[in-house]
Amino acid sequence: MSRRREHQPRHVHLTLVGVAALCLLSSSCAVVASRADYADYRAVRVASDDQARMIAGRDYLSRHPDGRWAPQLQRERDGAEDGLFEAGRSTTEGLRLYLEVYPDGRFGGQARQRLAALTAVQSHRSEEQETARDVRQEQRDAIAEQRRSWGTRSVTFWSRVLMSVNEWGVPLAQVASANPEFSEAFGREPRPICSASECIKFYRMDFGIPVPGRTRIERNLRILLRLRMQNGKLERAEILMPFRGFSRWYELAHDELVQDGDPEERQAAIEWARQQVVPAIRAAAPSAHGVDVVPEPIDPPTVHMPASAESDGEGAPTDPEAGAAATPAAAADPEAGAPAEVPEGVMVLPIALQGLSTDSLRFVIFAAGDDDDGVAYDGLFIEHVQPAADE
Repeated sequence: MSRRREHQPRHVHLTLVGVAALCLLSSSCAVVASRADYADYRAVRVASDDQARMIAGRDYLSRHPDGRWAPQLQRERDGAEDGLFEAGRSTTEGLRLYLEVYPDGRFGGQARQRLAALTAVQSHRSEEQETARDVRQEQRDAIAEQRRSWGTRSVTFWSRVLMSVNEWGVPLAQVASANPEFSEAFGREPRPICSASECIKFYRMDFGIPVPGRTRIERNLRILLRLRMQNGKLERAEILMPFRGFSRWYELAHDELVQDGDPEERQAAIEWARQQVVPAIRAAAPSAHGVDVVPEPIDPPTVHMPASAESDGEGAPTDPEAGAAATPAAAADPEAGAPAEVPEGVMVLPIALQGLSTDSLRFVIFAAGDDDDGVAYDGLFIEHVQPAADE
């Protein structure tokens, strides 16, 4: 029995060697798979989807062209090529997948041409979309800038137009006839409201100031363009900003809150407004010289827009030179259509900021005083100066 056990291992060994030899001679018998061969094939088997399986099969065949599972995977690969190309021929993603799975495939040239064409179209479309986004952003920025600069453009425009008038001390119809630019501008919307002693155009811009911790504080800038007549003759033009309008003007232009109760903030807004107005006067009247000015009260308007004409806050103003029209609004009190009343017997004196004069006109920039509890006008006026012989 012991001899039989000693010869058994040799018999088994010879049998395995014979099988191996037969396998080497026969093409139908595969070699036992190596560890790397099996690991790469396993990646094919555990692939999460068809795309991952195709890529894993490509990798297996590139690493193991004579591997244990190469014939099986090559058959799968050959059978799937047509379908993969047809399914993806119309999209860049599909064509890229085909070229990734079949870098040397039968449709490689066609796939590369189609991919280049589609990529060019998409690139052009992306450029157009980016351009459109840029244009929309530029339009939004332009609208925002138009709103911010509305007060400055309105004051500058009307200062120039009024100071270019070469007929003062005559009836308004005669002034309009002699000054076509003034006549056209004053006749645009919003239409002036007139009484025997004055004509007023009312403007308003609603805006909001962002405040930390809050959404924003709602504000509005109101501008009253008033022509004042004496015995039917034009003697004075005023650009009035009620409710401490220089502060509101500064807020609109800088998107920054001004606390009227803070003397430093209020003074900074007044000085900024003065610096906007003086150059416009100097440009229109280069010969004007400085004069001392005695403060005088600003009379409340005798006409006003009805409450039904109040702004809804949504309308954007047009350019001053195209009409200078923001939304028509009431002259003073935000809660009512009528101008705010100044208590009887109370004289409200503004602060005279700067005075300039020519032979026939006087220009005065003024601001509401700290103790002004009425409408609190800031603004400027242009006044006809009577010759000494007529005084």
